[in-house]
Amino acid sequence: MPDYRDIYQDESHAQRYHHLVSREDYQGNVLYEIRRHCDLAHVEALDMGCGTGRVAALLAPHVRHLTVSDRAPAMLAVARQILPATTTFVTADNRDLPLPDACVDLVTAGWSFGHATEWIPGAWQADVRAAISEMLRVLRPGGVAIIFETLGSGADQPAPPTAALAECYTLFTREFGFVCTPVSTDYRFASVAEATELTEFFFGIALTGTPQPDGTAIVPEWTGAFVRRV
Repeated sequence: MPDYRDIYQDESHAQRYHHLVSREDYQGNVLYEIRRHCDLAHVEALDMGCGTGRVAALLAPHVRHLTVSDRAPAMLAVARQILPATTTFVTADNRDLPLPDACVDLVTAGWSFGHATEWIPGAWQADVRAAISEMLRVLRPGGVAIIFETLGSGADQPAPPTAALAECYTLFTREFGFVCTPVSTDYRFASVAEATELTEFFFGIALTGTPQPDGTAIVPEWTGAFVRRV
């Protein structure tokens, strides 16, 4: 497996990473899931651990104002290329946001919190609790918090891919009251060759996908949408 910290901290890797994630959720289910829980029309939103802007780009056309945060400047550099100039960019750790209490109506965190389980094995709980506490702190009363995390890449059915992530997701639901909905977020690559190259780069193993009549390749992906209203 690659060290994701190296990918996130190097701008050339970040560009390649963005190429990968831009292939995910070709059916648009992530935005659909967000809009099921939040009317975006007049919302001030924050995307924590935004990476290259995969979730933020979905929110940007619909919200009143968008703030994004990430601790990796290389990821934010790519995000600046795709997000509107009106976006507020904040270089910050999920555990310590330089934002006031109750300042936004929606907070999302996509595929960010769960990394703590591999980066600090055996001691990740404090980091995840701190990140969720920050997420809830910046929400206004009635606001919505949504955490997106993987439920399996290349898998037929949704399930936490590691025991540590299963424990992490239980922390989300039992300790903080989030409710999980499995969401299909399949990748559609331009070709089998592209699927192989990009998935091997990020996951450490090649997921070749299912060839389609138009030459594209579909790789199954499951995502948990953990939602809480404050």
